[in-house]
Amino acid sequence: MVLIHIDWAGTDKELKELDEAYKKACEKTEGVEYKGRVIPWNAKYHFTYILKMDDIRGLYNMNQNWDRSRDYGKMTHGEYEIYSKPQ
Repeated sequence: MVLIHIDWAGTDKELKELDEAYKKACEKTEGVEYKGRVIPWNAKYHFTYILKMDDIRGLYNMNQNWDRSRDYGKMTHGEYEIYSKPQ
């Protein structure tokens, strides 16, 4: 499971376009599933994207399928949280 926390300074329309970009990149990547965007109540970030993946290689592969460059004026801060099941 990967949580992608972001701070957002763009418009609602642009945020929905970002949602679609994440969905598209996940659809193109085997073993990666877009679960949605949520608002974290206990983290400093504005939004969190939740992605389910078979393993950590999925994050690398999804980033290879990402077709946008980051606009630092709109997505000002971000952080990945990566989780796995105990072995």
